[in-house]
Amino acid sequence: MNLQLRDVTKQNFFDIINLKSELEQEKKFQLFETMVGSNAFFIALASVEGWKNRAIYDGETLIGFGTYGLDSENNRYEMVSMMLGHQFQGKGYGVPAMQLILDDMVANLDNCNEIYLTVIPFNKAAIHLYKKLGFEPTGEIFKAHHDEHVYRLKVKQEA
Repeated sequence: MNLQLRDVTKQNFFDIINLKSELEQEKKFQLFETMVGSNAFFIALASVEGWKNRAIYDGETLIGFGTYGLDSENNRYEMVSMMLGHQFQGKGYGVPAMQLILDDMVANLDNCNEIYLTVIPFNKAAIHLYKKLGFEPTGEIFKAHHDEHVYRLKVKQEA
């Protein structure tokens, strides 16, 4: 495994927006998939919110995509989106890919001491992954396309 993050560019844009979290989504172009918004939706939203988009590669193979930035309404940093292409799920990429994005957030965002994210309550695989990384539920509900539970990670600062 040789995971790395790359920016969205003209060269990888269409590959990123065509990467789907579920096989049945491959033939559709939608703003929202079952568990996540589409990558095209998050690229567009990041352009107006000032968020950072990150393509996740294993070597030269695009395997996933994430978006993060400042949630200006709540004045906190948020992992806005993180997905792996359906063909890469269940292959051990989840934890290291997510950790790579979390590390990128801490390295690139000023005073990033906490990271928030939201998740649809029936997305049990994602909830398991987030808890494994140390995220805890806050009890908040974010009203979006679906009601989403809010989770928080307290970032450990190096001494």
